[in-house]
Amino acid sequence: MSTEENTTPDNDLLKEQTFLVEKVFYGLDNKNEGLEADKNYFSEDDFASILLRAEHYGIGIFDMEAYHDGKLFGTDNHEVYRKKSTHPQWYKSAFGKLKRAQKEMVYRADFKVSKKLLDRQE
Repeated sequence: MSTEENTTPDNDLLKEQTFLVEKVFYGLDNKNEGLEADKNYFSEDDFASILLRAEHYGIGIFDMEAYHDGKLFGTDNHEVYRKKSTHPQWYKSAFGKLKRAQKEMVYRADFKVSKKLLDRQE
């Protein structure tokens, strides 16, 4: 009887979070001040770096949120743009629109790292 690697949803989520921290969020400052404790929020410049890194790795971005003074300012998602979550055109356009609307915001997004990419990292 062979032992299979643990592929539970919790384990996959942990792998995804580890990948994001090590490959996408590294060197950036989480601006989570008074917001949801289990989520990462980044300055405009840091979020721009995240988008470049997401594009490099082909990471899906489903939703994007912008906060100003601790309050939700605006949201956007890939379905509005009729693009796949991995298509950089949608998230670059959404980010540009949000940052032109208001300065000094913090941003967060819902990411999806493919199982194929996670498996290549092991």
